[in-house]
Amino acid sequence: MTGMAKDSKVDSSIDESLAKQIEEELHAILRRQINRSGPVPLPRKDFWSKISDLCNYLEVEVNRLGKVEGWSLRTQAAAKRQSSIRRAASELARKRLVALLEHTTTKLFTANPFPGDSGLKSQGIESMDWGKHDSNERAFYTQVEELIRKFKHDIQWENIQFGVLGDFEETSIKVPSGTTQLDDFAKEDITEDGPPELLFIDQEENQNFIDDFEDDEERIANAEGFSDQPIDQEVNESESNGEIIESESLMRIRIIKDGDEPFIDSKGKEFILSNGDIHQIDEVLANMLIQLDYAELAEL
Repeated sequence: MTGMAKDSKVDSSIDESLAKQIEEELHAILRRQINRSGPVPLPRKDFWSKISDLCNYLEVEVNRLGKVEGWSLRTQAAAKRQSSIRRAASELARKRLVALLEHTTTKLFTANPFPGDSGLKSQGIESMDWGKHDSNERAFYTQVEELIRKFKHDIQWENIQFGVLGDFEETSIKVPSGTTQLDDFAKEDITEDGPPELLFIDQEENQNFIDDFEDDEERIANAEGFSDQPIDQEVNESESNGEIIESESLMRIRIIKDGDEPFIDSKGKEFILSNGDIHQIDEVLANMLIQLDYAELAEL
């Protein structure tokens, strides 16, 4: 009686129509997530809860068919469907957790720009829109944020990036001889504690400072002198001497299955996977397509 009550409870939470819809959503999201570094939006906020309901529904269905028909064709088809959904759910969960980890890591490690980069944007990292993701994923993301912040604190990340200013015993400022304070031109004190103490550089030190400055200017001028030759002329000379280097990491593949989403090669060029097409692309992307059963090697 307990087993029957449990089966009835599972059956009432999802029907065949909803099961089919969730199954299609699962495979569609997996196809979109495969080639994305960030988490793609989900069709519902309780996505993983519905995946759990779907797996429970199929478990009951396989058991029911097994009792009624034995290991019939219908029972085998239901078991195969159940196995396919479990594999897809496992792959999607793995890829989404990696994408969430990469997103939060990139965000937290670019939150503080390097010195001089305050005007730069943090590489276009956008905040997560949790209305388009599962609530369980948000809980995971929050915990990862806390762990990353603890890690940065433990390794003294701020010190690594910005350094620590030491205590200097010598607080006076070295300036060339003849330098006057701004307070000398005002009747009232500009600073509450008076002007800072100045340490004047002697004539020899001052001359060395000027020489060093001039040496820097000469080095800059010499460096700029190397760019006098026009770039177009250099390119033309290289082409005339046959010195253009071809990439040695390309592979020739044949597409054996259509793809829903366009792929981008190493040069930023998009191409659609159409069965029968031949492409010559970089080795990393080619091997990935072969492993995903979208392509096969097509050597000449």
